Amino acid sequence: MKIIVDETGEVIAIATNDYILLGGHHRLAVAGSIGKRLFWRDTGEPVKLDFFFKHHPHGNSRRSA
Repeated sequence: MKIIVDETGEVIAIATNDYILLGGHHRLAVAGSIGKRLFWRDTGEPVKLDFFFKHHPHGNSRRSA
């Protein structure tokens, strides 16, 4: 398990070792949208949010108007 924390050490989300989010999807999205810096608790390295939100599991998520 990997833990994502903010600058104060507050747990924001939990992911598997292969970076699949198990919990904290909304908290992660909110933290990213307000510009919080997030880190992996075990290494202290910054978390790249693009990795979690770049790919949609069901392909293109654009809706037709």
